[in-house]
Amino acid sequence: MSNSEQVLVIDAQGISKSYDEAENSLSIFQDLNFQLQEGESVSVLGSSGSGKTTLLNIIGGLDKASSGEVSLCGANLAACSEKKLTKLRNQHLGFVYQFHHLLAEFTAVENVAMPLYIAGISRKKADLKAQKLLGMVGLSDRVKHKPSELSGGERQRVAIARALVND
Repeated sequence: MSNSEQVLVIDAQGISKSYDEAENSLSIFQDLNFQLQEGESVSVLGSSGSGKTTLLNIIGGLDKASSGEVSLCGANLAACSEKKLTKLRNQHLGFVYQFHHLLAEFTAVENVAMPLYIAGISRKKADLKAQKLLGMVGLSDRVKHKPSELSGGERQRVAIARALVND
């Protein structure tokens, strides 16, 4: 593969999502197509209730589309077992939620390194990478602090570092 070729990380084709309750059907979005190449960054914008979180949950394999197909690194998410989905998310996705979801009993460096620990990376190597990322988000002096000892903005930066830890 040449340097100019990019790897397709996310490929969503014709995805739709609706919720059916009794005789009512609520369509969230229809026939949406989306691709993301390795190294690209995107933002999903829309008004409250427009389906942003639903879309991201489908792309991340946390929810299923009503129709269409989503692939992550070539794997069709609908065909994956929960174990395979978990592994794909751990290796290829990072999530930063509106609420940071940090683990209260762990330090900033441990929260950032957690995906690496789960992947079987040595604690020393994982902690070094986490410390580097925390430095990149301006928290090199807060690595040993627990979430309760950090401001809201600092917690969000820890969550961003955690989302980036698997590259």
